[in-house]
Amino acid sequence: MKLKFLGTGGGRYVTGMQKRKTAGILIETDETKIHLDPGPGALVYANQETDPEETEAVIVSHAHPDHSNDASAIIEMMTQAYDQPGAVFANKTAMEGHADLEKVISEYHKDLCLDTKTLEEGGEYEFKDLKIKSQEMFHGDPNTQGLKLSTEEKTVGFWTDTEFSEELLPFYEDCDIMVIYCTRPRDRPIKGHTSIDEVPDILEDTEASTAIITHFGYAMLDTDMTEEKEWLKEQVEPKIIFAEDGMQFPGNRSLGDF
Repeated sequence: MKLKFLGTGGGRYVTGMQKRKTAGILIETDETKIHLDPGPGALVYANQETDPEETEAVIVSHAHPDHSNDASAIIEMMTQAYDQPGAVFANKTAMEGHADLEKVISEYHKDLCLDTKTLEEGGEYEFKDLKIKSQEMFHGDPNTQGLKLSTEEKTVGFWTDTEFSEELLPFYEDCDIMVIYCTRPRDRPIKGHTSIDEVPDILEDTEASTAIITHFGYAMLDTDMTEEKEWLKEQVEPKIIFAEDGMQFPGNRSLGDF
């Protein structure tokens, strides 16, 4: 399994200004390629940086635009432009809407896919050689899902947009790699999001050898990122990587090497 960070930005200000790209993450296994959280620009950068015809599924953790804006465009690309069956895994809000949040994946686009699954608390799903597990997080979209993606090699946890809570930690205990959506710097928390000073608590009980920090908000990008990274490296045992747009992990090696 390999991860390609098409975008590492998050939040409305970074999205609007494109201070970092908001194109999501591509997950590549031996058998498939899946696009996670395709925000604005996902279709453009999928075509520029990868082989888009290899994309076979979309995962949407929640219905906010920086995670879901290009989901329908990616679905049309993989099912219509390349005539593949395709699949979509998305939280309940993205699929059905919730209160004043309208659904972002239409019935038309669902019908284009061979398989559609609604991500929910305690959910377990499979696609090709990838196993997907989900749990409910604490975010503005109340149906936001955190994720674990596993192959026979490794388990990668995705700590998606959420306010920190100890209730969320057991889900990630067996992860080899953690990808943490971290919009805020130290001592500047906001409701529904994670800040750098909460990352040590997230990693404390996991088996993760590496933590990749991504989905940076405006406040995070406006601070001294090197200082934030150095502080974090002093607090935790796992290797710390601050993701960059276009970054591939783990480079040219297999994830199984780590």
